[in-house]
This record gives sequence, C-alpha cells and structure tokens, in this order.
Amino acid sequence: MIKKTMLVLCAGLFSSAVLAQSDDNWRLNPEFSIGAGYGVTKLKDEDFDENEAAKKVFAVVKFNEYIGLEAQYIDFDDASNGALNFDVKGKALDLILELPVTEGFSVYAKGGQLWWDADANIDTETFVLNDDYDGDETFWGVGAKFRLAEHLDLRLEYERFNFEISRDEIDVLQTSSINMDVDYANVNLQFTF
Repeated sequence: MIKKTMLVLCAGLFSSAVLAQSDDNWRLNPEFSIGAGYGVTKLKDEDFDENEAAKKVFAVVKFNEYIGLEAQYIDFDDASNGALNFDVKGKALDLILELPVTEGFSVYAKGGQLWWDADANIDTETFVLNDDYDGDETFWGVGAKFRLAEHLDLRLEYERFNFEISRDEIDVLQTSSINMDVDYANVNLQFTF
C-alpha cells in the first residue's frame, strides 16, 4: 500500500513539474556526482528489533534536471537476535526522479534493485555455524537535496529495503523464515563534477 501511494504521489508531483517547465529542461545535459552517507537502520522483524548504523558510497549520473541513475554500495551493520547474527552488505542500482523546487533545493523519489550478501553466524550452547547468504530485492526511497556550495550538496534520505531468507536455507533449527524490513534514514554529501 505504501509503495502504491508513493508511486501515485511521485507521478503527480513529477507530471505537475513537467507541465510547469519548458522543454529546454528536458534536453540531454549529463552530470556526474559521487558521494558518501551515514545513517541509522531500523530492523523490523519478529526476531530482530534493533537500531544499527549503516554507511554507503554512491555515484549518480543525471541525464537532465529530472532523471538520473544511481549506483550504491551499502554496508549495513550487524543484526543479531542473540543466537543468530547477520552482517549484510549490498550493491544497488536505482532510477532517481528529481523535482527542483528552487535553485538550491529539490526533492526526489527513487526505486531500484538491491543485490545483497550476508555473513551469518549461528552461535548456540551446543554448536557454532557460519554460512553465507545472498539475494536480490527491490527497494524504494525518498529524499531532499540542499545546495551547500557550487558543486556540493547535502542529501537527507529515507530508504526501505527488505531481506528474505527461507527457513530451509538457514537451518532446520530455525523456527521460521526471515523476512526483515529495514528502514534506512541517512545523511549524505554529494560532490558534482
């Protein structure tokens, strides 16, 4: 429901910008940016319920004032429920739709695909098991961008990820599959060449 609502809001916001802007803003005018961010993740799962830090680096290619592609590498911190510990890292590719509000402020929405790897450690009183898991999931996000200097922007961003691992993949001792939603609120600095 949230995804559908966000898509409808973004589509309405984006279409109103299209009507308000001249055709010159849609011309190909590529720019390249790199950046890094730090934030807090909130894990939502029956077994996992904690806040962790996460770091990321990213590169953005904007084709014009409104549309761009972003590649990210995100290091989610360890998630643990006592016996089970996950250390997740991921690579993401997403489409960004940006709406300039003023010359120094814009809002944006994005969505794409995350490819993740997790090192898992199961530590009980009777045994210790280490294993690797991976997967790919869709994700979405929204944010605001503030101009700090001619080539430097501050981005405030919220992203929603989901990690799914079936019970059969983990171990027969695991009582249920892991279906973990991760909310990631982060602050980023972006340098544009």
